[in-house]
Amino acid sequence: MLWVGQFGIVDGEAQEDSPWVGVFPESGRGRPDKPGGEAVDLFVVVEPALPGSEEYCRDLAEAIGKQFRERRLSLTGGILRAVRAAHDNLRDWNQRSLKQHRVAAGVSCLALRAAAPGWEAYLGQVAPAAAVLLRNGSLKRLKPNLPDALQPLGLQEEFWPDLTRHELRDGDRLLLLSTGLAAAVSDEELAEALGLPPEDTLPLIYQKGKEMPNCAAVLVAALPETVA
Repeated sequence: MLWVGQFGIVDGEAQEDSPWVGVFPESGRGRPDKPGGEAVDLFVVVEPALPGSEEYCRDLAEAIGKQFRERRLSLTGGILRAVRAAHDNLRDWNQRSLKQHRVAAGVSCLALRAAAPGWEAYLGQVAPAAAVLLRNGSLKRLKPNLPDALQPLGLQEEFWPDLTRHELRDGDRLLLLSTGLAAAVSDEELAEALGLPPEDTLPLIYQKGKEMPNCAAVLVAALPETVA
């Protein structure tokens, strides 16, 4: 089964529901007996990249979730289509706006589908964006590396999200988080926090971000079916 938790900090105040996070569940987060189920869960972390972009983040996350659900032929195709639509909307706004009023954002989109014996996960990122994967005690930081994914949504004419595929098994943890928060937590601290039961992980991560004006984290933990 999947355990999912999140937190956000908005203007220095902790919020479970924040503009930086979009959670769009479609499954019951259990594991079916047969792979290839159609139910897909989508998790989005949006990060403002220019001053004044904060007020657009909630709408951006919601738009990505809505676009992902429409005419989705594949997980990668759904992510690409949703993020491209968000990019086009921001770019259209910027073309009509004064330079000082331009908006931009980074994004991490995680799509999860049950695929026995675990889950198939696709992560699409456009900078600024950060994620962390813990598997078998080994920690890996995930960030955009493609040249076309290094500029925020809304600024460049051409872009392409950095897409990676991951197979989650029992015990794996995948954490989406703001880049400032990711930079504030060392590899050792992340490995320690992600190695704990999932309900104890986010409180430790939150301690690193509680003094930040804005940040967010979403944790997806793969657990055995016997765990409640």
